[in-house]
Amino acid sequence: MKILCVIPVAIFLAISSENLSAQLTYQQVLSEPAQVQKGYFSLHYFGVDAGFDNTSGASIWSVGAETLYPITDKLRAEGVFLYSLFSLEKDGPAFLFSGGAEYTLSSKTKKKKVPVLLAFSYEKDYLNKKEIQTWSSVTLPGDVTRDITARGGLYLRNSAFEYESNGTFFDVTNIFHAGVYAGIGLTRKLYMHVMDSDGYKFAYARQVRPFFDLLILPTSVDVTSGGNTITVKESLGWRTGLTWQMNPITKAQNFDRKIGFFGNLLYRIEFGQRPLEGLFITTSLGWTIKTFK
Repeated sequence: MKILCVIPVAIFLAISSENLSAQLTYQQVLSEPAQVQKGYFSLHYFGVDAGFDNTSGASIWSVGAETLYPITDKLRAEGVFLYSLFSLEKDGPAFLFSGGAEYTLSSKTKKKKVPVLLAFSYEKDYLNKKEIQTWSSVTLPGDVTRDITARGGLYLRNSAFEYESNGTFFDVTNIFHAGVYAGIGLTRKLYMHVMDSDGYKFAYARQVRPFFDLLILPTSVDVTSGGNTITVKESLGWRTGLTWQMNPITKAQNFDRKIGFFGNLLYRIEFGQRPLEGLFITTSLGWTIKTFK
């Protein structure tokens, strides 16, 4: 009887031992953040831009472009342009342009533990009305470079404008923000080669650029209600946000493997306060078509 009990246990241990020996392990074999591409040009195909106190000026669908172009080792030009294809109200073309430069003040590289995404899948169960997201990752040591930058440039935005004061609603008109931004940014980048226990190698890279800007936008709008016209003014605002570049590397850096569609994604989000519009949010999804060394 004891022998019969021992046999299943032995079989279980043998199977478990085989599974453990077959489980893949990963190691970092190269870490060089300097190989991350210094710039990019991306097309934005879905953008949203809305001021919470000015819903009439909201852009529900915008397209455009964004670029980061290296001029020297420390100086880079940066800019984003979004043109509204669908706005809640329109008084002339609705667009947003923000463009200028950033200069690296300091740069440091430190070794950190980095989560490396190995696989991701998404399924939607329409029958049970469920969304299933699964992913696997591993944490490995890697060198991460952090650049602190000073930034500034030109800020332009044109859209419709609605105004309300003490229960009086004024006619929808046009609002044009024109001024400058100045602030500080942070560029965080990493590039590494990962090898599994079967000898398979792949590249892993990221570039994330958070920022905070002061907006100096002297804005004056004449609004009318019942034949009476008043002028409303405001000058200062602010914004904070980030741009996340998924794979800032070339095909050659990726062991000559093509970088898939999702690997070329560029995501941008910012929120803050614009004169006369109150709090706002701008977010867009793009696709990188060119990188710069």
